[in-house]
Amino acid sequence: MAQHLKNNPLTPTEIEAFDEFLSECHGSIQSFEALDGLFCALICAPHLVPIDQYVDVIMDQSDAFKTEQQSREVMEWMMRHWNTIADELQSTVKTDNIYVPPLIMDEEGVTLGNDWAAGFMLGVSLSDDGSWSDLMDHETLSQLLVPMMMLAHEHHPDPEMRPPTIVAEAREELLESMFEGLANLFAYFQKRRRGTGI
Repeated sequence: MAQHLKNNPLTPTEIEAFDEFLSECHGSIQSFEALDGLFCALICAPHLVPIDQYVDVIMDQSDAFKTEQQSREVMEWMMRHWNTIADELQSTVKTDNIYVPPLIMDEEGVTLGNDWAAGFMLGVSLSDDGSWSDLMDHETLSQLLVPMMMLAHEHHPDPEMRPPTIVAEAREELLESMFEGLANLFAYFQKRRRGTGI
């Protein structure tokens, strides 16, 4: 997705329609929030993951577009949102801005962040050049991924994989640390990034 459709972020109506489309798919990404997390990890990575590789995790083989128009529309939405994130993350290197993704709120209005974190960690797993593994082995830099891993595993089926209970105040701190960490991860890989079109 190197081609840019600059200054054309998705509208709220398009995001809602995209989220509905994803919720009906059978892949590993079933919300717009999770897609954002996936794209953030892929854009941070120093080497480009082929589009067919991550589309395969978004849409299962059993999924199919209903019409050619829907196919064009969804692929355009993907490209536009990818470019929006890429531009936003690039701005974090040049300014003090922090990219804050669109997150789901529960019925009580609490921002959770689980889908985004799970999408991000899935994106990390798709990079097979060892860059993320090297970072995870680093004593200091590995801490940047701790908030993502905690929120991604908060409701893991295996209780031993879950973090300690995350209270409201701690969740707010985790989310803040997660997005600051995202900016730092993007900056860390900046010099090694090749072929991403950003």
